[in-house]
Amino acid sequence: MNPWIHRTRKEFPGLYQTMHWLSAGAARAAGQYREELLGRIFDQQGAKAGWAFAGTKLFAHGISPGCALCGQGKWSCLFINGICNAGCFYCPAPQTEPGVPVTSSVEFNRPRDYADYVNRFDIQGVGFSGGEPLMTADRVVAFLKALGEQVKSPLHTWMYTNGILASSDRLKALRDNGLKEIRFDLSAVGYHLGSLKKAVGIIPIVTVEIPAIPEDLEKTKPLLKVLADSGVNFLNLHQIRCTPFNTPKLISRGYTFIHGPGTAVLETELTALALVLHALEEQIPLPVNYCSFTYRNQFQKAAARQRSGRMVATPWEDITQPGYIRTMEFCGDPGLIRTLCDGFAEKGKKETDWHVSEKRDRVAVSQRLWPHGDLAGLTLKLTYNAAGLRSSASLRYPHTVVSLNPDKDVVIERDNRHPGIMLREGQIPAFAQTFLGQDMGPASQAQPLPEDMEARIRNFEAFCPGLSPYI
Repeated sequence: MNPWIHRTRKEFPGLYQTMHWLSAGAARAAGQYREELLGRIFDQQGAKAGWAFAGTKLFAHGISPGCALCGQGKWSCLFINGICNAGCFYCPAPQTEPGVPVTSSVEFNRPRDYADYVNRFDIQGVGFSGGEPLMTADRVVAFLKALGEQVKSPLHTWMYTNGILASSDRLKALRDNGLKEIRFDLSAVGYHLGSLKKAVGIIPIVTVEIPAIPEDLEKTKPLLKVLADSGVNFLNLHQIRCTPFNTPKLISRGYTFIHGPGTAVLETELTALALVLHALEEQIPLPVNYCSFTYRNQFQKAAARQRSGRMVATPWEDITQPGYIRTMEFCGDPGLIRTLCDGFAEKGKKETDWHVSEKRDRVAVSQRLWPHGDLAGLTLKLTYNAAGLRSSASLRYPHTVVSLNPDKDVVIERDNRHPGIMLREGQIPAFAQTFLGQDMGPASQAQPLPEDMEARIRNFEAFCPGLSPYI
């Protein structure tokens, strides 16, 4: 059984059999239609379409500063509350509890603690989400004020809202306390522009961020030019994802569901691509980007791992693209290990870039040392860990306490994701070339990596490129 199907059955017990899953024949047809849309997008004369972030984010004309920081892993999403005054069918959670501000499962009751967290973890962008942030507008202002007063480096801040409670006075208060960008979910208010128009000219960057709702396609197409003419700076279209909370409503709309790392809606992706194509065909200058589920699932999770991983990785460990802590250990006879380390030292390498085991039969090395040293007769062991931020230690994994200030600590835990992938001497050059970009030159004993081994390593070393396959 496809592992994604097994996971989905567990996630949606009682619902799985009533969900309309994409069949093999329909998947082929949908894939052909997607390729047709993409072909037309990139065939537009003078079109400024492109791909960002391993080909998972399609855009026309550009993306907002907040989206760029998101893809680069340099942002934090602060869920300022858990309550909302709209009832969107696609909302992933009930949104009925006011709650306290939280990010990565850590609560921040005091704005100054969160500002210290932003400083400590070198965060360059903060997005305020909810719930509906304007239902606790004073709380948003308090956090903005603390960020403005305490954060050392320039910070891009933005806020998501349905706009129902947006007033000129509230918008000016947000701007005066440092809000740089505001994102309106117009689909929550029937695409009415009243609140959005209030923000234009007050908040420096006005963005519309909506799910690409299939049944609203013909309503949304003419909206694009209206948004451009109204002074909107960016349009973000995102793919509807499924949760146990919203799935019954999605089923009632007759959507087709796709298996994958997370369950998503087929028609919403095709709708987003059709809207990007419409903007280009009609020469609407509004920058539009498609925020696919495969982008969010990979890059936003990688960002969280990278932030925490940098705090706990040793000097002889590396952080991979998807944010895993990689440990590379060369294993073999102690004499060979000693010769390898002597070679590092002779070349003037820092001793902190490697670490010898107590038995002297293993040495962990940083990628910075590659390919210095003679690897003949050695094997390579790859271990991967994921670092996660916690409010307190679960005591299931090794952890490090990180102090934000005298009154606030957070915990980073290292969760071992693979106990060890062993590469023989002849397989090491293939690994180095494929994943480290290091050419070790001709080797008579060089061997390609077995397909299943390369796939396992790739899960930890690289993003899965492109849009998700239809299965």
